[in-house]
Amino acid sequence: MIAFEVLSGGLRGQRFLLRDASFTIGRAPHNNVVLPDVHLSSEHAQIFREDDKYIFKDLRSTNGSRLQRRDGSLVYVDATAGFESVICEGDRLLLGDPLDPVILGCSFSATQLEPLAVPPGGGSPTVPAIQLGRSSAASGSPSGASSKSAPSEAGEAAEPEHRVLARRPLTEAEEVAGKVERDPVLAAGLLAVSKRLGRRGLDLQAVFEGIAESVFDLLPLATHLAIELTDGSEGKMATVFGAARKSESKPDLTKADKSGEHKPALPIRASRAVIRRVLSERAAVLFANAPQDLAGAASIMGARIQSIIGVPLWEGDDIRGVIQCDNRSSAAMFRERDLEVLLVLAGQATLAIENARLHQRLRLAEEQLRAENRYLKSREEKRRTVEPIGQSPAFRDVLKQVTKVTDTRATVCIEGETGTGKELIAGLIHTQSSRRDKLFVAQNCAAVPDTLLESELFGHKKGSFTGADSDKKGLFEVADGGTLFLDEIGEMSLGLQAKLLRVLQEGEVRPIGATQQRKVDVRILCATNRSLEKEVAEGRFRQDLYYRLKVYPIRLPALRERREDIGLLADHFLAKYSHEMKKPVPGFTSEALAQLVAYNWPGNVRELENEVHRLVIQVEPEAFITPELLAPRMRQAEGLMDRIAPQKGQLKDMMEEVERFLLIQALKDHGGNKTRTAETLGITREGLHKKLAKFGL
Repeated sequence: MIAFEVLSGGLRGQRFLLRDASFTIGRAPHNNVVLPDVHLSSEHAQIFREDDKYIFKDLRSTNGSRLQRRDGSLVYVDATAGFESVICEGDRLLLGDPLDPVILGCSFSATQLEPLAVPPGGGSPTVPAIQLGRSSAASGSPSGASSKSAPSEAGEAAEPEHRVLARRPLTEAEEVAGKVERDPVLAAGLLAVSKRLGRRGLDLQAVFEGIAESVFDLLPLATHLAIELTDGSEGKMATVFGAARKSESKPDLTKADKSGEHKPALPIRASRAVIRRVLSERAAVLFANAPQDLAGAASIMGARIQSIIGVPLWEGDDIRGVIQCDNRSSAAMFRERDLEVLLVLAGQATLAIENARLHQRLRLAEEQLRAENRYLKSREEKRRTVEPIGQSPAFRDVLKQVTKVTDTRATVCIEGETGTGKELIAGLIHTQSSRRDKLFVAQNCAAVPDTLLESELFGHKKGSFTGADSDKKGLFEVADGGTLFLDEIGEMSLGLQAKLLRVLQEGEVRPIGATQQRKVDVRILCATNRSLEKEVAEGRFRQDLYYRLKVYPIRLPALRERREDIGLLADHFLAKYSHEMKKPVPGFTSEALAQLVAYNWPGNVRELENEVHRLVIQVEPEAFITPELLAPRMRQAEGLMDRIAPQKGQLKDMMEEVERFLLIQALKDHGGNKTRTAETLGITREGLHKKLAKFGL
């Protein structure tokens, strides 16, 4: 006779007295000693009498067994011991979880124990019945079985640590696969699965349907199936597919309410309780009696699930999702064999799903690339159709310089005030060059922080910094074979200037986080509204980079230096926005146009375009634009026009009269000092001399 006292575990305080020559310990109801602790195996161990000794035998349990002798030493009942060990008086059995085991104290004398009921007529004593569940009566203790609370999800209340009949850790998946494949019947079934999934091709929905058909073929008790996939993180999963066995689908399609109307059934979803268990244990799990094992889970009780299996969709050590398989129509329970078959099938299914998902991502990427190519081509076509507008001598001189430099590899530095059209001239150089069939890529260096500008220009490798979740090509690689326009180059930091200088010298770029250089063939055009000479002198711009960039400088005149073009530009923008807004506007009155010409335009062509846009919005259809519609800052020139009072005639003649008056007035204001007069008018001293000679002053 041997006696046990549960010293630690769900039945702590319970006592057992056993007289049989052999008996088993485990979680399953058929054991002689039933212990409900979840980390014990369904049949954990066997104890049998041999001569005058009791032998403890571990039945290849998942979490193992140990014996603690009276002197405190531990005996591991594992493969090295043949999974057997002799039990001595006063030994303690440590079963299951090494950190929190179920502890049974052993004794060969029952004098200190309460005797168990012996059936009439003798025989073995009755082992206390252990009811599985969460009530205090089931646990055999006032507090019931130990439990852990989990956050509520998908309408389920906080759950206990539910009882699992069988589990297979992901680390044993390969071993389980070998075991299943040695069974000829199962091996043939899995081969059929592989062929079926192969025939489904790369359509993700077809792959899901093939997995469902395979599960229902291999698991006769399965009635419903749900597949959950991750979006890159195991903590974020969503049900992407649900299916019912064909014989079960008819009653699930609709449900009749009390009025007799039929409504669509709820979609088939995976249970949060099962998903959490699979992920936390990284194992396939089997709940043989779901209403009892998962009591309190709303999704289980609401769907009337009898038995349930959850297995990870695995690839090596990675979990890509979970398959949940339910039995909702039979009192029969899934077996461990079903768990192992589904785990092996999940390995094949993962490969098919990942291939289909990869194909889906590639297809979406191709569609996005095609859309981007269409956009870039349309933008290039628009750029090519835009002709520079201007007939003034200063602007014609710029066009001559552009013609000379288009088919060279020389770096062009375009200088000019903000709004003078530097990017338009850069685009003109590109479209007139032999690189016109390649991309023209523009980047404003002042619009992006330095930490991001380096990545924008040179690219980066996945994982090179926080947020770099994929490889990215830099603009130098994007523009390979074409032209890269760097606007506001004077805003670039000194550190980034050094890297740009290397690209100009070597023709190579190295993405952030990369170990190898990449050759690029890119023509560099740059622009600035600053004086780079002054920036170099004050130490804010590298002198060596300055000489590399300023191989061929082009200076764009301010709009006040080409007043002859103001009328042409105003008419162009008027036609553009009246067409865009579908509002016919005949034009400007002569007084309004004269005031536009007289205004100094500190924002240059961009300011003129914005003003005309505003005027088109404000003016009534079919009405001319009159002076009172102009912005107040422009109407300040009205008194000046009265003082000038040019004679009526052609616009060119009136413009020359206005310009002559302004030159004379400016010289008077500065006492004849031509240098200060030129600075005030925003032109060079040489330009002033040309204008004075033109008017005979």
